[in-house]
Amino acid sequence: MASSSARKYCANVNGCKQTAAALCEGCSQALCTKHFIDHRRLLDEEMDVIISEYNQFQNTFNKETTNFDSHPLIQQINEWEKESIVKIQQKAQELRQDLLEQTSINLKELSKKLQHLSEQLKEGREHDSFVETDLCDWKKSLDDLKANLTSPSTFRISQDDGIPLVQNVFVHSIETNEVFEQVFNNNVRIEENGLVAIHDAIIAYTEIRGKTEYTSGINSKSTPLQNLSYSSTSTYGWASNNFLWLNGQPHLDTSTYYIEMKINDVISLIFDCDNSKILMINERTNAKFELIVNIDHCPFPWQLHVILYEANSRVRILSN
Repeated sequence: MASSSARKYCANVNGCKQTAAALCEGCSQALCTKHFIDHRRLLDEEMDVIISEYNQFQNTFNKETTNFDSHPLIQQINEWEKESIVKIQQKAQELRQDLLEQTSINLKELSKKLQHLSEQLKEGREHDSFVETDLCDWKKSLDDLKANLTSPSTFRISQDDGIPLVQNVFVHSIETNEVFEQVFNNNVRIEENGLVAIHDAIIAYTEIRGKTEYTSGINSKSTPLQNLSYSSTSTYGWASNNFLWLNGQPHLDTSTYYIEMKINDVISLIFDCDNSKILMINERTNAKFELIVNIDHCPFPWQLHVILYEANSRVRILSN
């Protein structure tokens, strides 16, 4: 018989003194029969929650696949269509008006020539003073008047190779494997497989870097992690106090929109490496900001660079 000192007791947090009867392979806890049953019941409840969330998502997925008109980008396409039609209709009306005005001028000129020919014909008939050359000249003048009246060659519609009347748009898929990968210190932790960065309970600046390197298609990768990373010359971006950062220097933004990032705001970041610029869009306010990046100060490859300051603040990378 095993001695009491060799027994393994139940690991329940409430201080159970019963002998352990089963080992959970998931959490490696040894539990007595009663608490093992309770443990399995809690796991079953968590499983029910996951299945419920799965069923809700399955219903949402089924609706998306059967009701294409509910896609969030359909409204954007419809708006583009309406705006384009209005622009085309306005331009067509302008062209009609231009054609009417120029045609009126042309008709007045033809009327004068027609009147002059009428006087010549009348005088020739009255005085019986015309010869073969007069008849040829009058016939040619009449043919020219007919041609100018009926021929569309008098006017042309030309294409403008400059700014297009309707902006060309296209649908493209955005793929990213971006996750948070590096932190400067222990004031922030990364969770959910790199999708969430969470500041601890103190107020202090701390830096988080993304994993992906951006070179074609923000802080430069060559810049080391540091406490006050916003002061690095390779830092370009925006702060929620209406400041933008260029070469690590703050500048008060004077654009139409106020730079702000509130709780639950969804922010879209676009790294346009081909044109050496970055863009930020706040989906709540529809405010759009753009910065030109000096490659001498912020060379490729670029990296996502986030600074958290407030206690318990957090940021999440959303899936596309």
